[in-house]
Amino acid sequence: MLARNIDLTITEDILMALNESQEQFKKDIKRYAAIKFFEDGKLSLGKAAKLAEMKKTDFIKLLSSHNVSVYNYLPNELRSDLVSLRKVLKK
Repeated sequence: MLARNIDLTITEDILMALNESQEQFKKDIKRYAAIKFFEDGKLSLGKAAKLAEMKKTDFIKLLSSHNVSVYNYLPNELRSDLVSLRKVLKK
């Protein structure tokens, strides 16, 4: 698979404020981006886990630790599904 290098320039004071090494910062940036892209529906669970360089199960745990649901339901979709489920259960 083709991979691309993306340059990101930050000032040293940012790393110092975070108290992180450059490698840890890169790892964190990938994970935070993966969480946000998944949350926004821009990446699937599998692709987001790949961006975060994690197994899916570990990425699910990471999502949970950031209060991000694996189930990306929009409120109106959830309401619609609940109405449908109630109809089925009444039968």
